[in-house]
Amino acid sequence: ITIILALAVNMVSYTLACIKDPGVVCAENVDSACALFTPDQLLYFEAKCRTCNLRKPARSKHCSACGHCIQMLDHHCIWLNNCVGLSNARYFLLFIASFAAICVYGSYIFATIFMELRHSQGLVDSKVWDDDAMEMVKLSLKSSILLLMDENVLLAVITVLLMVLSPAILFFAAYQFRISMLGYTSNEESKWLNVADAITDGVVFCIHGGGGASMSSGEKDGGVFEIVEKEDQEADLRAKTPVTHLSQVKNHYDRDTERVN
Repeated sequence: ITIILALAVNMVSYTLACIKDPGVVCAENVDSACALFTPDQLLYFEAKCRTCNLRKPARSKHCSACGHCIQMLDHHCIWLNNCVGLSNARYFLLFIASFAAICVYGSYIFATIFMELRHSQGLVDSKVWDDDAMEMVKLSLKSSILLLMDENVLLAVITVLLMVLSPAILFFAAYQFRISMLGYTSNEESKWLNVADAITDGVVFCIHGGGGASMSSGEKDGGVFEIVEKEDQEADLRAKTPVTHLSQVKNHYDRDTERVN
């Protein structure tokens, strides 16, 4: 029953991730999309998409494969033939989680089948002639499994495929859930790496009492985080504190991500 439920969840979540609008930005919804996530002046700024010729909402990105800007774009998935964005990310996460569970469970089941075949065919206590030792020796586990795989090619192919897929899918699922819990997307990860580089260069500051689109939430955290280039720092008279580590920077979007319907 458990595996049937997992397969049903997997197929339903995959279908929904494929067919659901990921969050396409168009002329009809661009204003509401821009209001959902405001520019934080660190990762995102007021901008216009040169391809769509529309205002570019914060956290969106233009997908060349789909030909649209997608709200909170994570990536374009070739297996879905669709983008993973604001409106279908939950289904994508459910799909990869259920797929990982199916792969792990399948690996266990097929490995158990080989072990049962080893016992049923009497290979556990079988002996073979060892030319080096010049005597009969017990058939090793490795040799018995290889013998069974040679006799059951289709079963062997499925087992090996599942065992190779399982760690890869588990790693990818863990990565997706981790960044989701941290309140950013895989598309934004490179932006945070750029911020980390900017901190190393000494150009990221916490602006106290300054303007900025993110001030409404930034004031609660003690200021707004901005990049001030070195040549502009002397002329910038706003009260500011240099940021020395990425952990000091508050993610403007983590709480917003949690409350998105």
